[in-house]
Amino acid sequence: MTITLYHAPGACSIAAYVSLLEAGADFDVVLISLAKKEQNSEGYKSLNPKEKVPYLVVDGKGLSENTAIQTWIASAYPKANLLPHDSFEQARAISHMNWFSSGMHPHITRHFRTTKFCAIESAHEDIKAKAKAMLFEQMALVEQELDGRTWFFEHNTACDAYFFWVYDRALREDFDLSEFTNCTRHYEEMKKRSNVQKALAHSQ
Repeated sequence: MTITLYHAPGACSIAAYVSLLEAGADFDVVLISLAKKEQNSEGYKSLNPKEKVPYLVVDGKGLSENTAIQTWIASAYPKANLLPHDSFEQARAISHMNWFSSGMHPHITRHFRTTKFCAIESAHEDIKAKAKAMLFEQMALVEQELDGRTWFFEHNTACDAYFFWVYDRALREDFDLSEFTNCTRHYEEMKKRSNVQKALAHSQ
């Protein structure tokens, strides 16, 4: 089986990268520079018309969307335990990843790419403030989820890799996350994992 991950440094594709490493998969990584708009190049568009990362190619077949990619990795490498064993808990884990993808990620995007959502410059600060406030509402819910526990489930899963990116990207927006002590502890625990360190080292 040949696997190639298209990954952009700083992007949410770090979650898939970490999970592939955790799975012990044999895979290649192609770095896509968002700063140089390589995701909009004709070559990449012919591969992935959505023009974004992550994108996973397995034996010539492509798969987009982080949750789908993470779910496939967990299924293809069951011994890695990237999802909970119980079927209902698996569904909950997939729900969590969808939450991070659709309930948190867009608020971060509106904060750092405000011009893509509104051309009225005088409105940008208000949009950013609302995006941050809405993200913090969701962070408060995650804070409750992580109360008294290290990971979202009984062991480290793909959910943890995805939320690691959410927290890290919020930090890079200069958000003060100190009120979210459980989330901060989770982030620090993730940074200790060797596979997280490997993925970050290749994403500079």
